Amino acid sequence: MEAFSNHMRRQFEDRMVVHLRANFPDHKVTSDEPGLRSLIGTGVERAAGYDITYEDDVRRYLDYMLTLSPDFDTNPATSWAGQILRRKGASGAQKMQRIDNVYIFSRKGRA
Repeated sequence: MEAFSNHMRRQFEDRMVVHLRANFPDHKVTSDEPGLRSLIGTGVERAAGYDITYEDDVRRYLDYMLTLSPDFDTNPATSWAGQILRRKGASGAQKMQRIDNVYIFSRKGRA
């Protein structure tokens, strides 16, 4: 069972390498394969700590690590995201939807 789990995690990691490189081609971390895989591993673990475990939600969490900052969940500049992630009683999907809503709304205000 553990081998199966490791295999699935590796497949997810491979998909995220492709996704992040395609969507963040100019980000310095996407050109360094070991660094990118390390970031993905860290992101998966940190997301799980907030009960974010569904693939699409973890992908979005990783996207925010590159969009905002690798420590967007604890960074004072993005404290709003950390507050959402630490919200008790909300599912991982609900937390990521709320982050999406706040981020998209804030971007519209700048346009």
